[in-house]
Amino acid sequence: MSCSCRATEWRSRRRSTRCDKLEANGAEVNFAIHPVAGRMPGHMNVLLAEANVPYEQLKTADEMNPQMSNVDVAIVIGANDAVNPDAIHDESSPLYGMPIVNAHEARTVFVLKRGKGTVFSGVENPLFTNDNTVMIYGDAKATVSALVSEFNEQ
Repeated sequence: MSCSCRATEWRSRRRSTRCDKLEANGAEVNFAIHPVAGRMPGHMNVLLAEANVPYEQLKTADEMNPQMSNVDVAIVIGANDAVNPDAIHDESSPLYGMPIVNAHEARTVFVLKRGKGTVFSGVENPLFTNDNTVMIYGDAKATVSALVSEFNEQ
């Protein structure tokens, strides 16, 4: 099984308690980092390094996108425009041409968001209503912890 996590807000999590459990169950874990993730270029790389994520697991969107159709589970945390497939498919979208992480190509996508609102662009994201997407609203830290605890119970 392969798993890709959109690298947003993972910094406050302990990598060892989440990724190690997934890897112990046979998952290959990578972090796809969008070019504008964080407050400045490279910000997310630094935060993930502080969370003890091995450098080899940090992937740019360009590195990860060719593999996304082979990813079993993509976990998107807090992203909106950076994973909006309209940036690729809808020439009338104001996002058209913007680079994205192609999370929509994964077999299953879990999107963790605080609420249902749009963000910076104000553009609706069709990823959120795709048949392969499960939306989970609430605190991402609590949600990720609950998902990982499922591995503990098995």
